[in-house]
Amino acid sequence: MWFKVLAIFLFFLFALTACGSGDSGKVSKGHRDAIHIECKDDPDKKLCGAEVRNAFIEDGNEYVNFDDLNKDQKRRVKMECVRSKKYGLKSYNDCLEKNKEAALNGTITQTKIAKKPKNYIEKLEKSVIYVELTLSNSTKKQEYPFASGSGVIVSKKNIATNCHVAMAKSDAKVFKFAREKLKWDLNNDDIKKRIWVKNINGKEWAEAKLTKKDPNKDICILKHDPKDLFEISMKPITKFGSFNKLKKGTFVRAMGSPGGMEGFASEGSIQWLGVGKDLDRNFGGSLLNKKDGLGFDKNTKFIVHGARVHQGSSGGPLFDKDGTIIGLNTLISDTAAENIAVSADHIKELLDK
Repeated sequence: MWFKVLAIFLFFLFALTACGSGDSGKVSKGHRDAIHIECKDDPDKKLCGAEVRNAFIEDGNEYVNFDDLNKDQKRRVKMECVRSKKYGLKSYNDCLEKNKEAALNGTITQTKIAKKPKNYIEKLEKSVIYVELTLSNSTKKQEYPFASGSGVIVSKKNIATNCHVAMAKSDAKVFKFAREKLKWDLNNDDIKKRIWVKNINGKEWAEAKLTKKDPNKDICILKHDPKDLFEISMKPITKFGSFNKLKKGTFVRAMGSPGGMEGFASEGSIQWLGVGKDLDRNFGGSLLNKKDGLGFDKNTKFIVHGARVHQGSSGGPLFDKDGTIIGLNTLISDTAAENIAVSADHIKELLDK
């Protein structure tokens, strides 16, 4: 009992000494935090704190005094030593001493805090396209939309999208609706498929034509001539990211217009990088099978990522943190890691053909 009383007495004695203007210096909040951490597992934390302080002073240590540092120097020194607290009072104080000296002679290195990726959304939206496919009946002067997706402007006249968007076919249900509800004469009316494009949140639609296709990569190129009667703004993406330079864990942003939600944007990180022959295992062999002229080849470069995409996101761009296009969103997998894009390398390959 007498030992506990003595320890508490010493605690107050040294606390008073430390808080004064004596040689032992001042106890900062950081010092108290370090003592608290050092004693976190001790059942009697007050007694432990007194013993830690006592041992610290008896060993000839002095609490670092910040009186000769300016506000910015104090902040930088404390930032450098935040993690040292978990190793106890002595380690934290030694760290302060070391970095105080560095601050005074101007050699302290400021801790670099990772910057949040810049928000390029408003700028990127100008290059994202909403794609809609319609059956156009010139006889009845009517149109019936049957499919939609997303795209991205990659040159002054070209838009990249998925082939399963650009080459989508109207099925029996569409024709049944046109015949029964719209009263179209499917045998005699002048009916053809049209591809319409518009800017995100734009009011004008323009017609586009399929000019290039690579169904084995699910990438198609639509051409829109700005001189057409119906005109949209064509502001292309200028930076393409190389697949070989991508790394797992890096930031990505997906954009598109799923379900008519124009300009839908989501964020995540790259989870996996590989080619078709490897990804096909998660699809039970169906990924590489050709159906309606579509299907990936074994060398298609894929990016599996965590930025959420939905039906209608197909053909929309996948950007990195700097607004560089690195892929085209293509698949949603129930068995793999959800969101899958094909590499932007394949867009450049098709444009160069």
